[in-house]
Amino acid sequence: MEVNKCNNLELAYNQACVVFGTNKTSLNSWLYALISDCVLCPYKKIAKITNKQNTSVIFDSTQSWTWKLFNISDAEETKPSTEIRNIICDLTPNLGPNGVYQVKINDNKCDFDIITPSTNAYTPLVIILAAVISIFALISIGKVLIKYWRKKNPMVIKTEDGTEARPVKKRIQSIDTFRGISILMMIFVNNGAGGYKFLEHATWNGLYIGDLVFPCFIWIMGFCIPIAITSQLSRGVSRLIICKNIIKRSCLLFFLGICLNTLGTDSQLENIRIFGVLQRFGVAYLVVGLIYAFLSKKKTKIYEHGLLAQINDCTSLLPQWILIMSILILHCIITFCLTVPGCPKGYIGPGGLHENGKYFNCTGGFAGYIDRMVLGVNHIYQRPIIDTIYKSGPFDPEGILGCLTTIFQTFLGVQAGKILRVYKTWKGRVIRWIMFAIIYFCIGCILHFTNYIPVNKNLWSLSFVFISTAIAFTLLTLCYLLVDVVEMWSGGPFRIPGMNALVMYIGHQICYQIFPFHWKFSAMNSHMWQTIAALWDVGLWTIIAYALHRKRIYISL
Repeated sequence: MEVNKCNNLELAYNQACVVFGTNKTSLNSWLYALISDCVLCPYKKIAKITNKQNTSVIFDSTQSWTWKLFNISDAEETKPSTEIRNIICDLTPNLGPNGVYQVKINDNKCDFDIITPSTNAYTPLVIILAAVISIFALISIGKVLIKYWRKKNPMVIKTEDGTEARPVKKRIQSIDTFRGISILMMIFVNNGAGGYKFLEHATWNGLYIGDLVFPCFIWIMGFCIPIAITSQLSRGVSRLIICKNIIKRSCLLFFLGICLNTLGTDSQLENIRIFGVLQRFGVAYLVVGLIYAFLSKKKTKIYEHGLLAQINDCTSLLPQWILIMSILILHCIITFCLTVPGCPKGYIGPGGLHENGKYFNCTGGFAGYIDRMVLGVNHIYQRPIIDTIYKSGPFDPEGILGCLTTIFQTFLGVQAGKILRVYKTWKGRVIRWIMFAIIYFCIGCILHFTNYIPVNKNLWSLSFVFISTAIAFTLLTLCYLLVDVVEMWSGGPFRIPGMNALVMYIGHQICYQIFPFHWKFSAMNSHMWQTIAALWDVGLWTIIAYALHRKRIYISL
């Protein structure tokens, strides 16, 4: 927010300007404002309003605001959200991008009028995405027609001895498609998502589209564990070698994550961030992978009749479920039963200005406390979103305690992958996946809407795990039906990037601020240019993925 003149002012794509004035002969008031993302925060002093001249204020139009005007001569920097003394009026305006508005202050009321209507912020997004989708839809239709023609006119491939070659076992392409959707969406979000708030991350409680990318990656990693490890066991690979490879891969992921944390810094050892995205992958893969490698059997026992026949996928993982539930119970005990000095038991709020600063140093409850105590303040994330809103200081959204619920989510992916192995028909798989999606979604909604455990990516809360897992189940089911069952879609342009997801992620992080991956044109003062720039980076990495695929280069740990 800034005080400025609305006249002849070029507003940015995410700004609105409001003129405050009055017809009263004597007025000496102050404007206070509260952003919607800052829940239960005090109102912040913005500008003085008098009868001598109009006052213009620029607001962020991507946020929702509440204004209060007080008839006072001297003003404190903040006022409690419950303050009503000397109030003239309060407003909850609907501000749009590039809009200019006017507030006329009268006796005990305020009139809100539109001077210049706002522009439609979503028009650029709709136009660009419609163009991109149309292009790839035409390509996919062409591929489907070619595939249909080849089925009608099959080519018989023979071996050297003249016998017909056996068909190669078909790879389940929907897994790569799902992974590709996740990695390309992650690149798009990391590039600003065109400036659209709903495509980015929620400040604290809540769920935006950008919040779904990371948990989908975690879940699909778990999904692939039973496929990979069971295949190795069936080939006679010893459990010791499998566990050795799991430990090696987890350590490499953790190390690469720390290396990426130093990008753009001077790598000062006292200040290097310890945890991060790849580190969270490494910890979850280490625990879940070792549990599955030690406790899984080479051949799953299938019950043909009775109740057990209906839950073969669950009974085959019963020992693993017991261990994972123990980890989940440990997380709940630590979060809600242990006391953080100076904070109420079970507090999981953002701290800072939340509840008028009552629990300023309690950010994240025990999750924040354990990171500060074990890692040190200098080794956690210094610029979290919540600090810009709540002024709560450093907090790591990929910290220690959240690893426990991430392990649980990884195992829910293992359960989904086990369904793929146990049930041989597409109907059986789809029914189970949809059933689990409904169950998890209902549990997550109950926890969130009762306000017992709100959806929160920063804490990787249990309700966040259940709801994001339900969405992952649903997305994979759709991909599986379209790509592998009815074969209406080849998975493009997502399938090929999904086959080299690690290269895509690391490469994007390294090249994030260099040309040609990153560029600006003029002031970039529109959603159109912001979206084009973000999609440009996505497009370049998609081309790189296809180039690697053409050369049969696939890099994994």
